[in-house]
Amino acid sequence: MGTAERRQRERERKEREIIDAARELFFQKGYESTSVDEIAARLEIAKGSVYMYFSNKEELFYAVANDGMRIALEMYEEAVREARTGQEKFMAIGRAYIRFWSSHPDYRRLLHENVFKSPLGGPGPRGKEMARTGAAINELMVAVIRQGIHDGSIRSDVDPEKLAFAASSMVDGMLQRMEKRQAGEEVREQMLSYAFELVRAAVAVAPAVSVPTAPGSKR
Repeated sequence: MGTAERRQRERERKEREIIDAARELFFQKGYESTSVDEIAARLEIAKGSVYMYFSNKEELFYAVANDGMRIALEMYEEAVREARTGQEKFMAIGRAYIRFWSSHPDYRRLLHENVFKSPLGGPGPRGKEMARTGAAINELMVAVIRQGIHDGSIRSDVDPEKLAFAASSMVDGMLQRMEKRQAGEEVREQMLSYAFELVRAAVAVAPAVSVPTAPGSKR
């Protein structure tokens, strides 16, 4: 291993230590209530050492948030590998979405309290990396919708990009509202499942799919 490679690995190791410390504090106190001083103190390093690797606290947030989004993307990619048609893959992503938010509540709170209040990503390298992850998630959704149109499981008059945007916006909005209402995990999972089933019923090709009954309602 050459000197340059050793230095790069050491830099990556230190960056990871700082990101991990920031994540712990963001989860415990929230992003807004955490200072760079506290992150440095957690690692027992000088505040200036943090700025050697991250230009500001926002870049640290993007790094932490991107970790969560990468976990979600990997879950979505794994889910679609086990499905066949585009419609099945679309619903598999929906189920993976629910599993991710249920199994990673700290990322859920962090992302919904901060990311969705502003455009995804920022001008710095960490913000751009996070934006790329967000784009990859959207591209996966668009790809499975296109497959569904091609294999006949999704209506041919559906616009893949608009459907991907509408579906993600709907479930993200529902999740935000349920967070504010402090809905329990069971209610949250039921409502998110209902949302994805509602979208599926709207875009599925015959045989006709009936609109699912909302959780707790009677026919």
